[in-house]
This record gives sequence, structure tokens and C-alpha cells, in this order.
Amino acid sequence: MIVTIYFILKGILGSVNEKGKEYFTIRLSELDKTRKNNNENEEKEEKEKVVQVLLPNELNNNQDSIVLYQSKNVNDINVKDMLQFIKKIDSKFNYDDKYIVKEFVNQTLEDSNDDRYKRLTSIKKYIEKIGIYNLLTASEENMNKFKAEVNKADGEILTTYEKINGFFDLENFIAYLDIEIRKSDPTIYVLVGNKNISFNDVSERIKTLYREEVYRGIKIIYKGNIYDYSLG
Repeated sequence: MIVTIYFILKGILGSVNEKGKEYFTIRLSELDKTRKNNNENEEKEEKEKVVQVLLPNELNNNQDSIVLYQSKNVNDINVKDMLQFIKKIDSKFNYDDKYIVKEFVNQTLEDSNDDRYKRLTSIKKYIEKIGIYNLLTASEENMNKFKAEVNKADGEILTTYEKINGFFDLENFIAYLDIEIRKSDPTIYVLVGNKNISFNDVSERIKTLYREEVYRGIKIIYKGNIYDYSLG
């Protein structure tokens, strides 16, 4: 109501005489202050109206609970529907994460040989020891010596790379080497959304990593591939 009167008076102000202008200007100033004070009070009340609605996780005490923040202006039925929806998801998504990890370890025993991984990482360390700049500025003779050492460490990596690319480019080769290292890495990386959860005791091949985007379940990264058993 005050806002409406404020704008009506503002429109009238341009069409009245000088005395009228003086009167309406005073009234307009008073209403303007009242309007600003009301807006500040409304904002303050809105902040005070925010209440916390907590949904305890009934399936696993180790998992974090969901917290919803509801304004009193929001219809309660909407919040109840949301809570029911979340409970439904939790009840359906009730996997045994440890069982999944154990089975994954068992199913990948045959390709867990880390010989190639060790060979490729030794090449990467050799490059880091020499220094990329030194290799980029190396003479043809020294570059040939470098290639010979790479072939000693792994007889396939350089041959396969040059067959794919047709020529040798050091920076491109390093990028290719990194990809091959990831593809041969025997470590099973398990991504979880709870800092208190770890599957490292399942196998020495397991490395548990915390990722806040994982809400429930786990993600597994193995040899450059992602196996997603999560909600997030």
C-alpha cells in the first residue's frame, strides 16, 4: 500500500503549484523513508525465517546426512515431497560398496601385472632426470642415445609411438607415455564421498580417494577407465 501511494504522489508532484509541491515533497520524503525501513525489516525477517530440516541417513551411519534449508514462505508439502523422494533414492540405492570393491579386485587379478607399468614409469623418471629442455635442445647424436635407452627400458613404447605418429616429437611422446602409464597402472582408485571411509584394507592395490561430488556409493578408476557405482 505504501509503495502504491509513493508512486502516485511522485506522479502528482509534477502537476501541482509551488505550495503543493512543497507539501507533497515533504510527504514523499517521509514515505520514502518508511518504504526503505519496511524493505530492511522484510529482509531481516526473511533471514530469521530460514529453518533447518535434517534428514538422517537411516541406511549407513558412516554416510553424511542431507540437510535442506527451508524458508517459511515455502509450502511444507513441497519439502515433505522432497524428503520422501530422497528417502526413496536412498532405499533403492543400497549397494554393498565393500563387496563391489572386493569383487573388482578379484576380477582384475589376471591383468594386475605391474611389469610394464614399472618400465614405463622408469622412462618417465629418466626423462625428468635429464630435463625436457635438455632433450628439446639435444643434438641428433644425443637424441639417438636417449631413444636407445628408452628401447632398453621398454622395447614397444617407442616403436608403437613412431608407427602411430610417423615421426618423433618429444612433447607429444611424453603425452603418449603418460596415457600408456595410466593404462598400465595396477592401482585401483576408489573415489568416495565420505572422508571417514577407506577400502585400503581390502587390497594393497586399492587407493581410496575422497571426492566431494560423490554423494552415495563409489567410483572406481582403473587403467584409465571409470566404473561408476555412485550418485553425485
